[in-house]
Amino acid sequence: MSMICRYLHLCLLVLLACVAGANDLYAFTADKGMLLVANEQLTDPRFRDRVILLIQHDTQGSAGLVVNRTSRLPLATILPEGSKLARQGMTLSYGGPVEPQTLLALVTVRNYPPEPADEIIAGVYVTGVGVLDEWPEFADEVVDYRAFVGYTGWAPGQLNTEMKRGDWHVMPADEESVFTDDGVELWERLRKTIPKQD
Repeated sequence: MSMICRYLHLCLLVLLACVAGANDLYAFTADKGMLLVANEQLTDPRFRDRVILLIQHDTQGSAGLVVNRTSRLPLATILPEGSKLARQGMTLSYGGPVEPQTLLALVTVRNYPPEPADEIIAGVYVTGVGVLDEWPEFADEVVDYRAFVGYTGWAPGQLNTEMKRGDWHVMPADEESVFTDDGVELWERLRKTIPKQD
């Protein structure tokens, strides 16, 4: 291969890498610990302008928690008298329209999570609000937590269909996004990181 041919071949490889890299940078796969960012054209009022943390995505289906909508309902109103969580003045967040009687919590801990709990992203676990409330190590271990009423859910394959339709953008979750709860501002901030499609 001549020097000119090698040069042209190298230029072509670099160009292809740049094009593929630009697309692959945001071509994340839905999985536990990823964020679903609603497409601006999504009209369903339950999910418009929403950011959802996936806490399950497998052959059984998908589930998540809306991380940018508070319910404005004090957590104390749904907890038994004497609850240690009730004394902390927290409000409930709206996790989604499925099973509104279900109370889940996202919690960051110093060393060890409560049991049972499932790690969603590094150092952030999902568990039941009741589990967290009765956890003897709460004061020593908990760094931060959020309580959610309800969750979002999809039947097997349903979320993949919605993603193919363009309803959701997928990106890695981080602790700041999961705990900021700044409403539509979080959705707008994340939307700005998604490149425009030609």
